[in-house]
Amino acid sequence: MKRLLLIITVSVFLASNVSAQSAAEVILLNHKTLSKKAAASDKQIKDEKKNIKSATWVKRGKIYQDIFTQGLEQVQLGMGTTGMKVFYGDPLGEPEIDSNNVEIYKYETINYYFEDGKMRAWTRNNAINENPLDVSLKSYQKGIELTEAEKQIKAQEKIKGNLNDLKIQFQNSGQSNYFLGNHEAALKDFESILEINKFPVFEGVVDTMMINFSGIVAREIGRLNNDESKYREAINYYKMLTELDYGGTNMYIQMTRDYYSIGDTLGAIDNLKRGLKQYPDSTVLVTLTAQAYYLMKNNEGGIAFTDARMAEKPDCAEAYYWKGLLITNHDNLSQDTIDLALELYKKAVEVDPTKATIWYQAGYVYYALGANYFELEGYEADADRRKVLIEKGDNNYENAVINLEKTYEIAGDELNLKSESLELLKRIYYKLYGNEDERYLSTMERIKNL
Repeated sequence: MKRLLLIITVSVFLASNVSAQSAAEVILLNHKTLSKKAAASDKQIKDEKKNIKSATWVKRGKIYQDIFTQGLEQVQLGMGTTGMKVFYGDPLGEPEIDSNNVEIYKYETINYYFEDGKMRAWTRNNAINENPLDVSLKSYQKGIELTEAEKQIKAQEKIKGNLNDLKIQFQNSGQSNYFLGNHEAALKDFESILEINKFPVFEGVVDTMMINFSGIVAREIGRLNNDESKYREAINYYKMLTELDYGGTNMYIQMTRDYYSIGDTLGAIDNLKRGLKQYPDSTVLVTLTAQAYYLMKNNEGGIAFTDARMAEKPDCAEAYYWKGLLITNHDNLSQDTIDLALELYKKAVEVDPTKATIWYQAGYVYYALGANYFELEGYEADADRRKVLIEKGDNNYENAVINLEKTYEIAGDELNLKSESLELLKRIYYKLYGNEDERYLSTMERIKNL
């Protein structure tokens, strides 16, 4: 996920910077000059006459954007070291290489981080301000706040270009922080873009990429710190995306994983049911919902769910399959219950014969029944009763063979299913025909070549 986030962010940033640089030649900013401007601005906002003027704060916003930009005027995320040296000269000595094989090129006011020859991040030396973009955003907000209500939209229009630049800068900063492992800072950067989009001048623009990134980073923080609140924050971001019909069923799957991460199985079920309302034909969401009931051993709730699904979607193979699992999800099963489960599996493969998992489950149940009859036969003294038990064992094994061979045939790349099927077939063929039978030998060969 980290690599995906980097690639997407870099590509967007590169496109933005190419557009910006084509419009005007960038002038390198001087660190000392910016320090003086920042000090002057800090003094102005403490002046009782100047700190109530909108212009004071707007100017401050621009200054702190420049402070952020210093040292980044002519570098782009993803660029190589040659381009960097063209504009900024040679670094202070040879680059350092950290434990992750990242090269660090050090300059007087900034260090650039290169991975696989590409720039991925930076850090500051003798920083004028640790969070210049935050200062800039708050300054613009203050400047707008100090503007008369009826003139605020016009004031925003005047600085809309600056705000658009600020969004690109926050995105760039977020990518850098994420690469450096500063996840909290990266999340704040991405969330700041969402905050800027709330300005009326942007007319309700929705940035699904930043919402998605915010969810990704919030989840990462939750995972690293075992922080339930961050998982729930990630869930809220993905809920926003589902309301925008963004990402399809994958958003519900992601949220389900987050609910499981914090031990909220009921939340996971409610989430999946919401997903099914939005995507009623999704068999994946059916599987995950029924599975949640199964794991909770809430068999009644799961059966009610699968029954409702079968009534609404009689061609949903997963509903029949999971009902079969749910009705057998306890000890001391009766033969009638087992027979009903097998009928449900049979119905499932009639509806969709391509589901290898369902064929395997039926095969396994027949195998277990057969093995049980053969075990009972070993303890039975009466010859006639032994004969009946052997016949039942044979019949169940033969049914198992049909289902397990079908599993092997259609399992494709599901090597685990193929392997499990062959292991059961090996036992069955050995029991029924012995170790010199062609069926047994063929199965051993298939196991060898799997």
